[in-house]
Amino acid sequence: MRILLLNQFYYPDIAATAQLCTDWAEDLAARGFSVTVLCGSGRYRQPHLGREPEALTPLPSDELHNGVRIVRVPVRDAPPPISASPSKREQLSRLLGRASGYGQFLTQALWTLQRLPSPDVVVALTTPPLVGALGLCASRLSAAKLVLWVQDVYPDLLLAMGLARPESTLYRALSLFARTLYRSADRIIALDEAMADRLLDAGASAAQLVTIDHFASARELTPQPRQNSLRAELGLTDEFVVCYAGNHGRGHDFDTIIEAIRVQSSSLSVGPPVHWLFVGDGDEKARLLASVPSNMRGLVHSLPPQARARLSDVLSAGDVGLISVKAAMQGLLAPSKLYGLLASGRPIAYIGPARGRIPALLRDEELGLSVRNGDGNALILGLRQLAQDATRWHAMARRARELAETRFDRPLAMAAHAQVLESLRREKR
Repeated sequence: MRILLLNQFYYPDIAATAQLCTDWAEDLAARGFSVTVLCGSGRYRQPHLGREPEALTPLPSDELHNGVRIVRVPVRDAPPPISASPSKREQLSRLLGRASGYGQFLTQALWTLQRLPSPDVVVALTTPPLVGALGLCASRLSAAKLVLWVQDVYPDLLLAMGLARPESTLYRALSLFARTLYRSADRIIALDEAMADRLLDAGASAAQLVTIDHFASARELTPQPRQNSLRAELGLTDEFVVCYAGNHGRGHDFDTIIEAIRVQSSSLSVGPPVHWLFVGDGDEKARLLASVPSNMRGLVHSLPPQARARLSDVLSAGDVGLISVKAAMQGLLAPSKLYGLLASGRPIAYIGPARGRIPALLRDEELGLSVRNGDGNALILGLRQLAQDATRWHAMARRARELAETRFDRPLAMAAHAQVLESLRREKR
């Protein structure tokens, strides 16, 4: 069975969707599927280990890697993250830079599609949203089945981020496009039940929808000792550390984190000191670091994105893994951080709406703490309590790892994805 996967980011890019797609494609290839990936090229971000500056390396336009054919089209480099207090010009420049890169990828990919072998199934991610349109074109050109693998729900995500208004021409046009796209797909993969509900409201049918969780490899990601190499680089030994690793983007709630750090700064003598570690980049990171009170500077640490080979060390560097989602984002995105943290055997601190998959899981399985958006006081209080209760921490860590192995391991999710593809094979006959 011939599969064509469409996404702007793929190996060796370290973006979350790049790593996700790489695992997905290579696992399907190992199962006997013929997988081709059409993605962007140019110069990929490949951070060195430690704190060395990143290297920007050109990659081949067509190569075979771990059983997957990778076809890359030229795409301009992503614009750098904006400053802590960006001007309107800076925000516009970054937005236009991103749009230019997306447009270049779509144009180049559409041209390249015509010289690729016809697939049986086209799988398109939905970030950026017009990749789905590319998938629709590819499926029509080859009479292939179309699978939309939804990562973010557009255009509702733009509303939630304040980048569009319901009455705007942009929102109306994208809403019409999304409804048309959903109705044209043979299958739509949602990441959780809240996202599936959003997609039903946006025009998808129940017969099309399949819910498959994101995943992490319990074999690749394993719990590491607290005193690992990454903590050593930062001079951290027995300190209690809460770690946020990944995209510091606008969909995540950093205001509550900032408030928790401010509360801690005014009560440093209360309880054990909590150290904060932020690993990655994004539009909100500069603002976050700029807000740190002067008496907290020694307790807040920052690292750039790290190579995938260090992922176990990154996730194990924190005694608690931090997940934050803005209230308006519920059902529009599903934080993939959850699964890596579970595999790493770490309790979780969640900031977000009280209802939903993650807070219910944390409550039912006793995996950590959940606080509402805006309640920085509850966050620092919960962290301090956990820092003082080693027995409770160890019990949470053990349950997290068990859950990763039994419910959210990569082979389980990949079996579900393979089943979706096989069902389309039967329908085509």
